[in-house]
Amino acid sequence: MNNFRSQFSVFACLVMATFLTGKSARSQESDARARLFAHSAEFKRELVKVTEGVYAAVGFGGSNSILIEGKNGVIIVDAMLNETSATAARTAFENITEKPVKAIIYTHHHLDHVAGVRVFAGDGKVDIYTHAKSLRSNLLPRVGPAWRADRQFGEGLSEEERPNNGIGGQPVSGKRGYMEPNRTFSGELFIFEEEGVRIELHYAPGETDGQIFVWLPDKRVLMPGDNFYKAFPNIYPIRGVPLRRADHWVSSLAKMIRLEPEYLVPSHTRPILGADKVKAALTAYHDGIKSILDQTIEGMNQGLTPDELAATVKLPPELADNPYLAEYYGAVPWSVRAIYTFYLGWFDGNATNLFPLPFRERAKRIAKLVGGEAALVQEARAALDGGDDQWAAELTDYVLAPNPNHREARQIKAESLKNMAERQINATARNYYLTTAKALLSEEK
Repeated sequence: MNNFRSQFSVFACLVMATFLTGKSARSQESDARARLFAHSAEFKRELVKVTEGVYAAVGFGGSNSILIEGKNGVIIVDAMLNETSATAARTAFENITEKPVKAIIYTHHHLDHVAGVRVFAGDGKVDIYTHAKSLRSNLLPRVGPAWRADRQFGEGLSEEERPNNGIGGQPVSGKRGYMEPNRTFSGELFIFEEEGVRIELHYAPGETDGQIFVWLPDKRVLMPGDNFYKAFPNIYPIRGVPLRRADHWVSSLAKMIRLEPEYLVPSHTRPILGADKVKAALTAYHDGIKSILDQTIEGMNQGLTPDELAATVKLPPELADNPYLAEYYGAVPWSVRAIYTFYLGWFDGNATNLFPLPFRERAKRIAKLVGGEAALVQEARAALDGGDDQWAAELTDYVLAPNPNHREARQIKAESLKNMAERQINATARNYYLTTAKALLSEEK
């Protein structure tokens, strides 16, 4: 009788654990989905008055455009992704003033900040300012498959599948164009006056090596470009880019904080108004990045591997719930891996990994070890059914490496990726999971 009770107790615990695991997974999915969809409120279309003579067009495209009004003309900071978005923003600006555009400033070279410029430039007879390192003609050629960027940004996903992209709302299609700046500087600071407005351009590497921030000292308005937005920074984008320097990002944020701005107008997400709120947001951003950088370097010096660091480095408790560090766009584990790679390169210190087997060859041997391809598929299916989606996806990779058209493995992996997507508040991870799942189910190789 006691043995029966013991067995029943174990069985009951297993059933309860299974129930709770399922309930926990469902709760996690519901919470992540709700948070990411709620984040879309950040991109509600609105022309925001920051202070007298400064307005931000938020939600007119994937990025913001900012208007600075002068005596007889206006200055535009960042020109959006395409003519459709730029036209909508310019129309909104013209409800404030019909003064002509006299100058344009690029905070950096990314297309979502420069490719709608012809709408603002009109006949093209305007000065366009940026740092010399942001001239697209001076940049390294774009390296990497375009499909990775498509997957990061959720190309082909519906509005229901892709509520936002972490730092921007629903994409708007349109013709793109670019005009090379004719007023560049190569030092730390460039000061000029346009239409009675004193403007300072500060070199501030972070998301790009040529990033600047715009400072209006008389108005106490700071425009940080992409060195600040309401999401954890994209120190490493999964589409693939040259490594971004977390240490430079921290230093640039420190420069901003020292200016004691009263208004913060990022080129993504909404402005922050009030000196105390601005200081708190910038300080949290600075401290969050610095903490991840410091923890990663400390762990590297202790001999920890990238996998070990990615699993253990976290934001400190006092910053973990800060709304400006939520991982809607960048992710702490990706940042940790990027920092490790910058300082120590690809090698993790394990001699076995100096000349590893190609993954396809390793996959064949793993399959043989466990009893063949069918056994791997069976284990992957069991992992999927048990809610262990990451392990299910990893097991299917051992099947798909030598046999990319294996239908059941593709289906299992697609299902596991879709499940993981629903547990993500990170918009780019969600996009990548869902677009990859669609590709697997469409029989693409």
